[in-house]
Amino acid sequence: MAPQVADVLKAQDPNAVQRLVSDLKMLAAYETAADWREKKAMDGAFAAVSWDDSSVKAALPEYLAATGAERAKVDYAFNALVPKPPQDTDGRQAVIHTWVKARLFSYNKAFPFQFSSYGQ
Repeated sequence: MAPQVADVLKAQDPNAVQRLVSDLKMLAAYETAADWREKKAMDGAFAAVSWDDSSVKAALPEYLAATGAERAKVDYAFNALVPKPPQDTDGRQAVIHTWVKARLFSYNKAFPFQFSSYGQ
């Protein structure tokens, strides 16, 4: 590991994977609750998304304004994690999708994604 990366990780609490997995779990919980039309469970899953994460809040407008290769990499990563598009029944599912994409965008800014060309 490069010394610069090690220094950055020591200075932070590296919860990137935990936060991403947590948001993906809440997305799955929300989708399942929506399939069963369980309003209370949908509300609970929506509320449990990491809406207070300042790095994602900062990355959200940047992601929405992004075009080209950087946005394409984030969308590719998201589609690999969540291959099913949001349902039309409730706009909140699309909001969670956009939030997770903004999270991935912030990760891509800090540590650019590298995808193998063998799968393309």
